[in-house]
Amino acid sequence: SNLGYERMLLIQQALKLFIQMLLNLLILWIGARLVIKNKLSIGQLMTFNSLLTFFINPLQNIIGLQPKLQSAKVANNRLNEVYGVEKEFTEKTYINDVKKIVGEIQIKNLYFHYGFKNDILKNINLTLKSKEKLVIVGTSGSGKSTLAKLLVGFIKPSKGEILYENHKLQLIDKQTLRKYINYIPQEPFIFSGSIEENLRLGNKENVTIEDLENACKIAMIYDDIDNMPQGFNTMLDENGSILSGGQKQRLTIARALLSPADVLIFDESTSGLDSITESKLINNLLLSKSKTMIFIAHRLNIAKKVNNILVMKDGSICEKGTYTELIAKHGEYYKLEQG
Repeated sequence: SNLGYERMLLIQQALKLFIQMLLNLLILWIGARLVIKNKLSIGQLMTFNSLLTFFINPLQNIIGLQPKLQSAKVANNRLNEVYGVEKEFTEKTYINDVKKIVGEIQIKNLYFHYGFKNDILKNINLTLKSKEKLVIVGTSGSGKSTLAKLLVGFIKPSKGEILYENHKLQLIDKQTLRKYINYIPQEPFIFSGSIEENLRLGNKENVTIEDLENACKIAMIYDDIDNMPQGFNTMLDENGSILSGGQKQRLTIARALLSPADVLIFDESTSGLDSITESKLINNLLLSKSKTMIFIAHRLNIAKKVNNILVMKDGSICEKGTYTELIAKHGEYYKLEQG
């Protein structure tokens, strides 16, 4: 643990200091006695004392080697864990042309569970037409994010099928699939480099600076970038520490809009925004008629805007319809609305 590591580090630092002080004390004590007895001159004592550092420094370095070896061992273990992870591209796939999967998405009798645990998703049946806009709502743990990850192929269904234009998901090359469908998580990923480099990551070909600006305007991040001294050339560290949580989320949304994907899944991707900015951003996204969009949301104001609502409860789809229809039913969505 970190606490144990820090404790050992402090003990070793104290040990190095103790050895240095003890040797200095011994040399001065024994040397002073020899000077008193005229067996050693003061100059010789001072010379010997100064030369002592050539012995102490290597000794301290040997003691300081242990934490470095420990860190190297941990790094080696982590590296081996990464290399030990099974590749997700081991299965043989037959479909590697994006054009073949463009169109309707169907989910048939889908079940999912982790290991031997209970089903997280139970008997999910859903048809999503091309260019459709859908919002999925439900309480925490209802299976919304799990369903989204299944659509992108991050995890495999326990039972049932996911079809892209009647092609089974397991037969589609994963790289091809992810050119077609883009998952934008709640926690944004920012990479070391300029804002422009972050936006161009995974982009379609021939993206111009005008395309970058338009995507940033839709994602409501253009003004923030424009106000920075270096604009799109502003450098970011790996965590994007100079940006707020909401700015990072909007930057990743702009990146998704610049990708070649026809299907975008927004998994709580606007949770870090205030309600006014979020409302404008959702309005901008809904104006895009060329992309299929799935919004996973806790805030029901998004559901009102999309007006094509899927309600999940305990891993099942319990209601589907427009805002007016679901309110009139006085069912699960009505309960969520009432708080």
